[in-house]
Amino acid sequence: MKRVSRRRSDGGAGDLHTGGRVASGAKSDRQIRRRRRSWASAPPAPRRRKPPPPSPSPALAVTPPQLIASVAEAAGGEDRTADLPEELLALIFGLLGSGDRKRCSLVCRRWLAAEAASRLRLALDARAPLLADEALPRLLARFPAVSKLALKCDRRAESVGDPALALVADRLGPGLRRLKLRSLRAVTDDGVAALAAAAVNLRKLSVGSCYFGAKGIEAVLRSCLYLEELSIKRLRGLAKSEPIAISSPRLQSLSLKELYNGQCFSSLITQSPNLKTLKIIRCSGDWDLVLQDVPRDSLLTELHLEKLQVSDIGVATLYGLEVLYLAKAPEVTDIGLAALAAKSPRLRKLHVDGWKANRIGDSGLAAVAQKCTSLQELVLIGVNLTCSSLELIAANCPTLERLALCGSDSFGDAEMSCVAAKCAALRKLCIKACPVSDAGMDKLAEGCPRLVKVKVKKCRRVTSECAERLRASRNGALAVNFDTPGGAGELQDARSIDESGMLDNAGSDVPPDDLDDQIGPELSSGSSGRPSRWKARMGALIPRSLSVSIFRRQMRGACYTSHES
Repeated sequence: MKRVSRRRSDGGAGDLHTGGRVASGAKSDRQIRRRRRSWASAPPAPRRRKPPPPSPSPALAVTPPQLIASVAEAAGGEDRTADLPEELLALIFGLLGSGDRKRCSLVCRRWLAAEAASRLRLALDARAPLLADEALPRLLARFPAVSKLALKCDRRAESVGDPALALVADRLGPGLRRLKLRSLRAVTDDGVAALAAAAVNLRKLSVGSCYFGAKGIEAVLRSCLYLEELSIKRLRGLAKSEPIAISSPRLQSLSLKELYNGQCFSSLITQSPNLKTLKIIRCSGDWDLVLQDVPRDSLLTELHLEKLQVSDIGVATLYGLEVLYLAKAPEVTDIGLAALAAKSPRLRKLHVDGWKANRIGDSGLAAVAQKCTSLQELVLIGVNLTCSSLELIAANCPTLERLALCGSDSFGDAEMSCVAAKCAALRKLCIKACPVSDAGMDKLAEGCPRLVKVKVKKCRRVTSECAERLRASRNGALAVNFDTPGGAGELQDARSIDESGMLDNAGSDVPPDDLDDQIGPELSSGSSGRPSRWKARMGALIPRSLSVSIFRRQMRGACYTSHES
């Protein structure tokens, strides 16, 4: 204050008269400047994240006691829900989600009984204490209408045995439609036979990591004449089993995975008249003889062969296929693929994982293009193709909508230009680990007018600027999913059509190490959930063994039951 007054006094009498107000104004100006500097140097406030979208089945806003009180109050003090018949109440419970069903069942005893009587699915932790603690009889008595039952046990724990299956047969028997057995070591052929004798209306059976043998499966086939789907995975008791001499009249889908001596089920493949889908994945032994015995007039239309000892002899004898998944079968060459294409003119989907063995190339693909003109989906992994086969595919397959190329050393800019110029019906394209560059990818901006989704992954010569140009070329209508070789970035248009992945999953249980080779799940990774960049970072920070152990510890403390509506 004194310093300001002295300056004003040097200026004259008029300045001295207004010195107090000038000093106070200068002080306020300095305070404003200081505040502005502090605001400028302060870090920007973090952006608020958008709230997550509401769940399809939101939780109830009130607790069960408040719910019945509010209902009674709205009805003038009278509970009108008591007038609802049991059938209508069960129908209402059937429309609720799993969480809402559990909450509503706590309202009153009548609703608890209605929820239990209308529950159709039940999954149980099938460790030995489930039967020793008498929990299983009480659970089966509470849910008498269950038609879909899953009994799962940890591989390192002791499971329930034949008495548990006998109890299930006694309580659920004829009403059982779907059954899943996982890691039940103590179950034998006799227990499975007793359950099958009671569950005569069984439609679907899935067995995995159990220790009974082919006799148990044969008992199911003899008793369950309405069986339509059968999945057998890692069945341990097949080493010394004799081939079963029975078929299933209504069996439509058969899946054999990771079996030793799986050829004992050959009669199911060759003698089931309505079999349409066959999956043989990572099974030991020679399968050429089994495929040769498939009748020519068979209804088989979908075939999955993965990591199998099969050659051109077995593949060339098949007729009328519409969907073919051929993965990591190095003994199948262009000759076998050409012979199969000649006998399957209605082929719609073709997935080939050549394992970089160079046994399948332009010759086999050219035969497919000439014979299978209805091809809609083509996935090639580890297959080296050139413009010669691509031109034939584009010219002869006008309905080709989905194309995926992974790990092809010969697919470069010339082949990419061929796809852009001649595949007019293409809607979804995936390129992974191929020697294409920006020059080839830029051609997509002018071609493929129906293209809605493009994914580029692990292509070192394609830059993010190219992905930006490609997305801008369609005015935001094209979804571009781009990952650098190190997983540095990803681009995708938020306004693009939200569609599922480009390819349907083959249905095979692929180990985590092979997930990177599956094109289908990769294409849908950017459409929902957390970004791939976040997933890659967290996957690198958390070891797989640590995450698995944490998950197992959480599951170990879970209760015996998990209910689904």
